[in-house]
Amino acid sequence: MAYIRTNERLGGEPSYTVMWRVGGSRTGKTQRETFDDEDVAKRFRDLVNGHGQQWPPGWVKGVGFVEPDEDTVPDPEMFRVYAHAHVALLTDISDHTRINYPRFIDRHMIPWFGELSVSSRGPKITRDHVSQWILDLKDGTPGPLHPPGTKRRAYARKTIANLHGLLFGILQSAVDADPALRDSNPCAHTKLPKGDDTEDDEVFLEPEEFAVLRKHITGRCGRHRGRPGEHRPPVG
Repeated sequence: MAYIRTNERLGGEPSYTVMWRVGGSRTGKTQRETFDDEDVAKRFRDLVNGHGQQWPPGWVKGVGFVEPDEDTVPDPEMFRVYAHAHVALLTDISDHTRINYPRFIDRHMIPWFGELSVSSRGPKITRDHVSQWILDLKDGTPGPLHPPGTKRRAYARKTIANLHGLLFGILQSAVDADPALRDSNPCAHTKLPKGDDTEDDEVFLEPEEFAVLRKHITGRCGRHRGRPGEHRPPVG
């Protein structure tokens, strides 16, 4: 996790340096950015943590966020724009999921698809792009848009399937748009990894799903009988 180190300049004034390792790995390259204001440093630290121990998109070291030219309008069909707009308008997800989806997009999709288009009119996302993304997630390989030196962990089969499901929904909305932005979903025939996983790196359980799971967990295993949801005291 990113942290703040307080320094004292020659004139006695303090400075605040945000420090972190790329990707959060112990072997990741150390990065730093220094501020005169502690509150600004704290906000930047939170941005780094929120983007998976990476430089926040649009931030230039020593300069800050670079504003685009006034005449430059983001292309709404570029993946990095379209994906966030899509999840912001979803009506069938919980507040918890609404917070997590943008984070999943920033961490696990934009480094691969950020400069590609969901439309057939631009450099569109293809099946090959999706397949390479799956392989990279499985092997812990950084995406083409990750900063040099980025370290990634290999992701478990279930995590990859969940991320693929989110990407499928984003691209399917482009197929279903009126008028359609593309004629097919490149995720439709993806072959997902198979095999047993020892652990998952992300938790996708909804709060209400966790509540149901917790309701059916007892303090002692193997002694519970009866209908789901019916709790009986241990025997013996």
